[in-house]
Amino acid sequence: MKTELFNILKNQYFIVFIAIALGILFGRTLLKALFKKLKETAKRKQFRYSEVLFTSLYNISFLLGVFVVVNATRLLPFEVAYGSWHRQFKISLNVLIVSYLIAEVLIYIYDSYTKSKSGKATSLYHIIIRILTYIGGIIVFSNLIGFELAPLLTALGVGGLAVALALQDTLSNLFAGLHILAARQLKPGDYIKLDSGEEGYVIDINWRNTEVKTLLENVIIVPNSKISSSISTNYFTLQKNMFFQVVVGVHYDSDLEQVEQVTLETANEIMKEYAPKLTSFRPKVRFFEFGDSSINMKVWLATDLYENQFEMRHEFVKRLHKRFNKEGIVIPFPIRTLHLPDSLKIESQNNLQP
Repeated sequence: MKTELFNILKNQYFIVFIAIALGILFGRTLLKALFKKLKETAKRKQFRYSEVLFTSLYNISFLLGVFVVVNATRLLPFEVAYGSWHRQFKISLNVLIVSYLIAEVLIYIYDSYTKSKSGKATSLYHIIIRILTYIGGIIVFSNLIGFELAPLLTALGVGGLAVALALQDTLSNLFAGLHILAARQLKPGDYIKLDSGEEGYVIDINWRNTEVKTLLENVIIVPNSKISSSISTNYFTLQKNMFFQVVVGVHYDSDLEQVEQVTLETANEIMKEYAPKLTSFRPKVRFFEFGDSSINMKVWLATDLYENQFEMRHEFVKRLHKRFNKEGIVIPFPIRTLHLPDSLKIESQNNLQP
């Protein structure tokens, strides 16, 4: 009886089945709890890149458990006569897990570097890193099991043209996204405006689309090919400071020196309150035309974020209007002087008489 039980325990299929079951249990209990704890700790301490890595490991915790337990079966105190299938199974499992781990670690390194430099990362590079890593894993796997890839690659090369034609739009968007990132035209976090009128912050550039979040918190999804072929304005290409102007008109009888001084004082107040970090910028006032009823000037202001200009403009107009009233500076209504011929004057007077 003991001999039969021992033979059952030494059965290769039984051992692998038990190893897989224990691995899933180990992964779903201990490893999953461990990665969840690490993920929460990274989130609490604001380690953004580590949080992403632990989230990826948390998602495949059961596979990692199987990977650990299956490889630990070699430590059994007795010999087991495994078949050739066992070797291929272990190779497949090991290559799969190792490829996944390498891909996630490379993405972690990329995110850490990119976000530390520019503040944002893009998922298109995540996809490329995963594809290249998995291709490398397939090559390693084929070499380990003795499978020749050359005939398969030849067959894929023949059918590649048909696949490329079928996926023409998808490939166009993919290479357009790569071109945008390689040329550094856009990156996540930039504020852009397309020639079609859409504008907002770039959230992500993936294999097909560019996601743009508007100031109203809506997300616009634009194909990468449209982005690369359209005329767009990137407000963050050289610097993130946004310069804007407010047009103001004052009466012809105004003292322009006083107007300039009062306007600059108000503009400096606004700058100190809404954009204190822009210490190198000074507001400017420039008179630029004699209008129909006023002398017009442009007031140049700046902000550190695109959307802040609207609130700054709103507050500046309110405060300047109040200050002008206090200083006796008049903002005139539009005025038109009409010159009528004498015949029209007489006719209009006759029409007015009872």
